[in-house]
Amino acid sequence: MKITTSIRELSLGSVAIVAGYSLVYGGYVGRLMSKGLIPGTPFILLNLSLAEGAVQIMLQEKIITLSKPEANALCIEDLAEDD
Repeated sequence: MKITTSIRELSLGSVAIVAGYSLVYGGYVGRLMSKGLIPGTPFILLNLSLAEGAVQIMLQEKIITLSKPEANALCIEDLAEDD
């Protein structure tokens, strides 16, 4: 596992889990938690090229779009195996 500070470092289709939140974007933590993005939550990255820096991810049973600051607030762990 590789701890990553930015969701934008992932490639499309990558599976990752939420490791925590960036303190710089602390005001977005409640919003992320209400969307189901609590530490330990797995997700799949679907789209990085939405308008205004938004990203789209798939949780277990739903697809959500995160604004640029919401995406920046996530600290994640990439579950991809390093070759």
